[in-house]
Amino acid sequence: MKSPQKLTPKYVHVPRFAAGSKESIEYLDSEGYVVIANALSETEANHALDLTWDFLKELGTGVDRNDVDTWDDDQWPVNVHGGIVPSQGIGHSAAQWYIRSVPAVKKAFATVWDDEDLLVSFDGMALWRPTDINPMWATDRGGAWLHIDQHPISRPGRQCVQGAVTLTRTSPEIGGNIVVPGSHKWFADIHKRYADRLASIPVDQDHFRFPTDDPQLKDTPPIMAHMEPGDMMLWDSRTVHCSSPGTGPVPKTDPAAPKLLRAASLVCMMPKAHSNEDVMAMRRKAVLDRLSTTNWSDRWINADQFPMVLEAGDPTKYRLPPVPDLDENQRAMVG
Repeated sequence: MKSPQKLTPKYVHVPRFAAGSKESIEYLDSEGYVVIANALSETEANHALDLTWDFLKELGTGVDRNDVDTWDDDQWPVNVHGGIVPSQGIGHSAAQWYIRSVPAVKKAFATVWDDEDLLVSFDGMALWRPTDINPMWATDRGGAWLHIDQHPISRPGRQCVQGAVTLTRTSPEIGGNIVVPGSHKWFADIHKRYADRLASIPVDQDHFRFPTDDPQLKDTPPIMAHMEPGDMMLWDSRTVHCSSPGTGPVPKTDPAAPKLLRAASLVCMMPKAHSNEDVMAMRRKAVLDRLSTTNWSDRWINADQFPMVLEAGDPTKYRLPPVPDLDENQRAMVG
């Protein structure tokens, strides 16, 4: 098997499209991903970043935006693959509900599904701390965890389109999202090519690690798309993807004004018709309990019960955000 480190993505300035445009859907259908330009304006992206820091401060562990010495693991929320913070109430933080409610974000998803009646995921965020301060804060390198987020047997066809709204500018040195263009078209044959591997994966588990020695990757290597603050990447859950740190060296952190290398909101919307009343009842309770989820809104998956979260220690040391005061449109996205 190839070493994952050899799957170095090419950094590319890809086309960027307006939310809701016909061209964006055509590109998504063709390439398996698309970048939506300015889903959030620069002002909105900066406000969302401020709200993110408010969430981190309000955890009550002593995180201080202006003091990088307070960003270590004993105070930072639990993070998993790709530097994703999936729990501790982040799915119902003011930052996440603000981003989900920006009209262009929903417009992009509504156009994908040709449906305005959508349920939103209660996802977390990718928050990357400066690795020049602490190299241990580096996230997993992309080639090590290329994957798809859809079971090739139990979920045929297009079932989900995921999203990530970046609040910070990407660069070749910093890194970001990785996709393999057109790889969603490989999906229909995965059950034939990797029957033995799939036999060990439960049919309700929508995560399949894509082999790094697959010959298709030789002809279609991964890319890392440039994104401006406020841009949103959408990708088909059948598309081979992950995230990865860049080539480095990363920009030096100014101790007087430390910054995150990357802040990105995970957001996904699916038609309400794909879900059911039992799931929606659990989703309504999740708002009150401030429980986070994965990208799927058609079934209940509690991200606060991820093994990596449970293994990380005492979750009660984190103070949950207040129960969100949702408006009519936000309540409709809960179900």
